[in-house]
Amino acid sequence: MIEKLRQDFAEHLKKSRRSKLEIVESLPFPIESKNEIGRKIIKEIIASKNSDDMEFCLLLLWVVDEDDDCIDLLHEILLEPWHRKYDDIIHNLQWRQHPSSVPTIKIAIQQKYPFLEAYSTGTGQFINQCGHALKSIGTEEAIEAIKDLAENSEDPIVKVEMIYRLSKIFPTDDPEDEELPRWYDFD
Repeated sequence: MIEKLRQDFAEHLKKSRRSKLEIVESLPFPIESKNEIGRKIIKEIIASKNSDDMEFCLLLLWVVDEDDDCIDLLHEILLEPWHRKYDDIIHNLQWRQHPSSVPTIKIAIQQKYPFLEAYSTGTGQFINQCGHALKSIGTEEAIEAIKDLAENSEDPIVKVEMIYRLSKIFPTDDPEDEELPRWYDFD
């Protein structure tokens, strides 16, 4: 069943994009059980740690997820060190603006992922995107996470990016705010 799904989704990516409803209707299992079976398949992909399956995994997650009922799987995937889809996941979490993502993003922002570390802009850009996601969530907990990282992080890139993010949340008329250091100043 997983292989059939993988092939169907590969066709979806190659050909004209089908709607979510069209993909759901073509699932090789009953629609009523899409969440349960989809979650099981996604958990199997996470357990396999095969980065080549991550695009399929994220597409399947998009198909089976309703009302953020699978957001915990996105959180789990974000913290995994073996794939290459960190940007896609953090953008997804930023778009969702779900308060439950704050602790996961705060953990992720402080980790070093081999894929991101392998190219010069990877980690800094990811930290920046995490700051955007926290700002988009915008809850008191999210703002406190940014403040805590700005004040207490031992990573200078995290520190400067969170200070910068705070300057965007709480703008002042201070011209020095326009000259704050950024992650790319460390290269």
